[in-house]
Amino acid sequence: MWKVRLSSKGQVVIPVEIRERLGLKKGAFLTVRIEGKKIVIEPIEELSSDLFVKAEEHFVNGVLREAKESSDKARRLLRDLGVE
Repeated sequence: MWKVRLSSKGQVVIPVEIRERLGLKKGAFLTVRIEGKKIVIEPIEELSSDLFVKAEEHFVNGVLREAKESSDKARRLLRDLGVE
């Protein structure tokens, strides 16, 4: 068991032995939850790069395409109204 101190900013340093044992590196994401009177901190498993590829495809094929179409429609509307 380890003792840690809560800083004035509410921060806690995870002891190096725990970080090494769990393979935690700088920038790792953790979840924090309350169980009764306990604070449970768990590492989040690394996000799959496939998830980012899917998000990018959705963004490029969906959001950007929709924005371009809306922009084209707006441009045509302004042109038809004589505002350019």
